[in-house]
Amino acid sequence: MNKLYFAVWILLLSVIFSCANVEERYVFQKNGSCKINYIFNMGKAVSVLSNLLPDSVRQSPSYLMPKDTAINFYSDLTEAERKKLNNDQVDLARATLLHLKLNLKNKQMLASVQYEAKSPKEVKYFLTHISTIAQQQKIGQLISDPQVIQASSGSGGMGINEDYFNYDIGTKHFSRKVDTVKFRKYFKQNEAMFNMAKAALIDMPYSVIMHFPRPIKKTGNAKAKLSPDKKQLTLSSNFEEIVKTPQLMNLKVEY
Repeated sequence: MNKLYFAVWILLLSVIFSCANVEERYVFQKNGSCKINYIFNMGKAVSVLSNLLPDSVRQSPSYLMPKDTAINFYSDLTEAERKKLNNDQVDLARATLLHLKLNLKNKQMLASVQYEAKSPKEVKYFLTHISTIAQQQKIGQLISDPQVIQASSGSGGMGINEDYFNYDIGTKHFSRKVDTVKFRKYFKQNEAMFNMAKAALIDMPYSVIMHFPRPIKKTGNAKAKLSPDKKQLTLSSNFEEIVKTPQLMNLKVEY
């Protein structure tokens, strides 16, 4: 692969990892424990952007070889990276799993981050610190080409960067409120990539699906929809809409 083609591939990877169909899933239990799953479907981005690649890249072994890999956040860190973590961050990393399913030939790229919290306190800690740990994960490491690591490891995504939310979580409530100043700063830092995705007609849907052990009394968001038994909440939007009105992501659930 010559330098020009390699540069194009690096650029496309950056766009793909920044622009995805993001879905957040939460399953709460009565004791406040919760299973959390962030799902990033990047198939649409791969489908659109792969058309810009030359045949020599699309026929390369690293492009054609499918992957289905699961790694633990802690075990994937280097010794130097582990030393930078405090005890709580170590526990978080050990309990978090990254699963990547990749088949570029068939335009498939699906990543998920899974975590099981034992208490509302652990739920809040995960949500407010996951982005710090995620930034140290070298997702490009799973794509065979070691030169891709540096380019993709710093890439972010809307769902994995929770730094712009303030949370209040208990056994009967879940509240999050976007800090618009932090959100605008995050968007500004990634604006070029999002604009590139928009120009390529890559949509960026965003949804939150939350299941609670009791019927939901209030949601705090007019766009949120409830299931017939009122135990499941679904909030759907897209990144373009959220950029205009970040408050669309706010929730104040009582159940």
